[in-house]
Amino acid sequence: MENLAPSRLIKSRQGSIVVGIGALALAAILLLVYLSHYRNSVKSSNAPVPVLVAKTYVKKGTSFDTIARKGLFSTTSIPKDKVTTGAVSDAGALRGQVAAVAIYPAQQLTTTDFAATSTTSQLSGSSDLTGSWRAISIGLDAAHGISPQAQSGDRVDVYASIGSVMGLLMPNVLVLAAPNQAASGTTSAASGNYILRVPTGQVPRFTFAADSGKIWLALRPQNGARPAKPAFVTSGNFFRG
Repeated sequence: MENLAPSRLIKSRQGSIVVGIGALALAAILLLVYLSHYRNSVKSSNAPVPVLVAKTYVKKGTSFDTIARKGLFSTTSIPKDKVTTGAVSDAGALRGQVAAVAIYPAQQLTTTDFAATSTTSQLSGSSDLTGSWRAISIGLDAAHGISPQAQSGDRVDVYASIGSVMGLLMPNVLVLAAPNQAASGTTSAASGNYILRVPTGQVPRFTFAADSGKIWLALRPQNGARPAKPAFVTSGNFFRG
């Protein structure tokens, strides 16, 4: 019996060591599994997601349709943990809305930055309509108004024909609102007509031309437009060039 005691003791110690090694191995495996899941979760939280980002300054009240048409935003991939709350990834979600606040370059576009157009006209509060400027409404068909190419915020040369004479009525006229679009710089309701910005002194000439003749719009390029010449065309000088 005395000779067996040390043997049993050794075996007991060996068993404890094996159990301890097994426990350490299991703990190491669990740690590795945890670290793997943790790394995956970190990668997932920082995975890039697409968001709309402003390319330039956008003033308050600008319609998103105008922003999209002029390419004032881009789709950029940003780490998930850097995405602003409410950031928009689908441009379709903002169609028909206007900027509720000023938006700055590199700023992410969010749902709180935009609001639906109001049914109450606020055109008189537009930053484009101040002092001696006035807004007039003119009904034009698609051919005369270059619809739908002429958009809110564009500039056009306005031509009018009265009797047998056609001429430049006024160059470089701002289109405050094109048909069925929100007025640029306001939350006014959309109209079926063109809303043009003209000086107070030109209002009678525009309204007379609209009632007594025909009006044509010539869309100007957004950059580098040269002055339009105030030439008049009649049947007598038509072929003179």
